[in-house]
Amino acid sequence: MSSLSRAQSETIGFVLIFALVLAGAGLTVAIGGAGIADTQDSNEYQRAENSMTLFDSRAAMVALGDANAQRVSLGHDDGDISVREETGWMRITHANYSGTGDTEVIFNETLGSVVYESDRGTIAYQGGGVWKLEQAGQAQMISPPEFHYRGATLTLPAIQVTGDGAASGSVDLTVTPRQQARLVYPNATDATENGTGAPYDETDSDYINPVRSGTVNVTVHSEYADGWESYFRKRTTGNTTRVGENTVTLTLATTEGAPGEFRIPPAGDSVNAGAIHGGHPITDFDVTLDINKTKPHFSFYAEEDGKDFEIHVYSDVNKNDDCVPSDKEAHVSVYYYNGSGGQYESWESDALNPADTDGMEWVCADGDLKLHVDFVSDDITMTYDQIGKDGNFDPKIDDPDNGDSTGTTLGNKWAFNKDMDTYSLRTPTVWDQHDSITYEMGDGKTYYQNDTDNPDTETLNEVTNHYLGLMGTEVDLVAKDGPGESGPVLEGNSQGRLLYEEGAGSKYVTYLHVTKNEIEIRLD
Repeated sequence: MSSLSRAQSETIGFVLIFALVLAGAGLTVAIGGAGIADTQDSNEYQRAENSMTLFDSRAAMVALGDANAQRVSLGHDDGDISVREETGWMRITHANYSGTGDTEVIFNETLGSVVYESDRGTIAYQGGGVWKLEQAGQAQMISPPEFHYRGATLTLPAIQVTGDGAASGSVDLTVTPRQQARLVYPNATDATENGTGAPYDETDSDYINPVRSGTVNVTVHSEYADGWESYFRKRTTGNTTRVGENTVTLTLATTEGAPGEFRIPPAGDSVNAGAIHGGHPITDFDVTLDINKTKPHFSFYAEEDGKDFEIHVYSDVNKNDDCVPSDKEAHVSVYYYNGSGGQYESWESDALNPADTDGMEWVCADGDLKLHVDFVSDDITMTYDQIGKDGNFDPKIDDPDNGDSTGTTLGNKWAFNKDMDTYSLRTPTVWDQHDSITYEMGDGKTYYQNDTDNPDTETLNEVTNHYLGLMGTEVDLVAKDGPGESGPVLEGNSQGRLLYEEGAGSKYVTYLHVTKNEIEIRLD
């Protein structure tokens, strides 16, 4: 090879190496530049999230009446901001409120939104919450909406966005109130006829708490329905249903709650006790029975999820006795079966004279003889034993027997008299089911069927609370008298009272508080 050829080869090699270096550097710059740009976009998007969350808190201050105006700066280099007052809506209905299938529309309004859009996705303020929707993804919640559910109380200050306009880059948002906390529910003032808002269309009754009968439904239509659905499912155990691509409904059942004062229903009919709190929640439970026949039996019994409960009153009184007899007695017993094992638990009082027993009383009303019994009395002592003469403790009263009822209720005298014949008394029994009750914690408290010299006793208050508390949060107490259909108690002229601490759990609503709150957004 000549010197000239070698020189040319060296030159070409140098050029090729230099070109490769330049190409590599260009590629590095290109990749690095793309990475930097992606990082910048990510940081910009994160700043938008933070800014919208700040806007959310400031907007809530204005909407809920804590401030007259607020201003938030969204200093972004990229993306567009717009106010869209016609996007999304919320509807609140009360279905079957009268028990006849009618549905009342309580609230039905657009929500509006403030939206930030960039190439990475969308971040929006709507309904008092912040949501994001990234490309080809599901909407997610960044901060929760104004929807507060606790202890069967739903507080929903519905926030509506008004205004218009759009801008890019750095934008200032000014929030001012248009309407703050206009009461929607409870409410007696709207006076609409067959339309949205109070009063109820068919019954013409006001919107009042507690909410009874039917279901309360909250429906949201939104581009961010995925986020709303996730929020409803996590924050309540109500029935959350997707009813369309962008629509989701939360259904919360109402409960009857504590009945309070009531007229004793006819035998076979029931008093519904709903939303019973756990533990020993009963504060008031008593009956005043109008005596119609000699030696009356009366009880409330319940069958729930395989469990049986009965609280029973018997007296040897004669309808024709003096209006306040001095020598007649009354007896209280409680029966419980947990649904398995063939063993029941039962308690009974001695034969007591209501004339000199706290927790019982003869009542003379216009010549009618009535017997008042307090089922949560601390002054009536109950003994753990089989009821009647078959037990170790015999109060010398009328006994349960195996006669069939000829009426609409179970049993003849006691609702569960056949079970008392078929099953055996559990002894000992242990009370350890209620962690909120001190003496039921840990190993609990044990009761035996002892002889009459050493009986295991408890107050009627504790016995009633313990067993009724085991029946669950919803109990139908069926009225029964006996024997058979003899009609020893005039139910229509007899009264009762049942009160307790309510705590329905997260699939129920008892108290509803809805307000309408409008804010106006201006872009500067």
